[in-house]
Amino acid sequence: MSFHKNHVSLGIRDSVDYPFTAYFNDASDEKFILNRLFSGRYSLKPNLREHAFLYRGETEFHAPCVPNLFRNPKKAYYLDYIIYGDEMFRLILSHPLVQLLDIGVSLKGRKFCFEMNLYGLIQHYYNKSSLLDMTSDINVAMFFATHKYDWKTDSYTPIEDDCHEPGILYYYRLDIRRDFQPQPNGERLSTIGLQVFPRSGRQKGFLYDMCRNNNFNSLPQLQAFRFKHDSAIARDINCVMNGGDKLFPPDILMKHWKNSSRNPNIVSLDAVKINKTRNPEETVDSLIIKLKKDYNIEVVDYKPVLSQQELHEYFESMKDGSFWKEFCNQIYIPGDDGSVMQELLDVPNKPEYEWAFKEDIEHTVDFKKGSLLKNLNCVYE
Repeated sequence: MSFHKNHVSLGIRDSVDYPFTAYFNDASDEKFILNRLFSGRYSLKPNLREHAFLYRGETEFHAPCVPNLFRNPKKAYYLDYIIYGDEMFRLILSHPLVQLLDIGVSLKGRKFCFEMNLYGLIQHYYNKSSLLDMTSDINVAMFFATHKYDWKTDSYTPIEDDCHEPGILYYYRLDIRRDFQPQPNGERLSTIGLQVFPRSGRQKGFLYDMCRNNNFNSLPQLQAFRFKHDSAIARDINCVMNGGDKLFPPDILMKHWKNSSRNPNIVSLDAVKINKTRNPEETVDSLIIKLKKDYNIEVVDYKPVLSQQELHEYFESMKDGSFWKEFCNQIYIPGDDGSVMQELLDVPNKPEYEWAFKEDIEHTVDFKKGSLLKNLNCVYE
């Protein structure tokens, strides 16, 4: 019996409307559960059936343990860090499949709009945020606990120094009564899970959103295990994860963002406008002045979007249907007799959705229909 069953009545669990399907389902551990959120949208959550913990691995103990946004104790204003995330936010929203899933698709007469944690994605792709990564797969946590990252080469190598500071494996105890609910101090556990871009799915990702001056080590539901680094074990883990390629497969977002032609001293006006939607005390002009004066970052009026060549390569990759089939086959739909999944698999062939899968189809995206896309209204006003 799972410990969760001591805390909640199961009710009709085999249904997309049941809020705890990620905990109670008949899917294999590899599946992502179509999970209805209280907002009415749907996430693709890593399976938590029979899971007592989430995990986080670090190569050594950090006190305090905080997200990368807050690791400079002398820094109290984060505009320079966050503006690059806003730039990527704008870039991600130019992807046709992101647009479609945000607006939603109708399956068996029911609208499914997908919740995409874009700020979680921003962190997974080289930007700073207030989020700490966690995973439901202990093997993923073990990889990060035994491998050091080289920013210059964007690669992980096993720690082979047996005298290295002890590594840390965190165990975050799940509790269905509080998981994914806002906490009194403003912190919150959230899902990233399966996305259009593959990293977060491969890493069975969850996120813990923290506030400045708070310490992950202080969470009452957290336990930590210290271990001595062992070069042989690290190499074995490296081999299992194919040097990290299993967790970091190449994709369109990674290739675009790492493009050497991107100038870190320039950001788009669109990114500034998006930033302003979360900073009502600022104006576009005040943000432009601060970026220049405090960080020597110029604001230029251009669109941070996927290039025509990148979109062409995306549409070419969709022609044989393998990407969409693989994406859908990772999903478990509670209560489905197979008919909902069949409609999901057939989405690329439906005239109202084919613009997201096939090149040169005339289509105008109504940003107001999306949850994330509505952030672009400010860009076109």
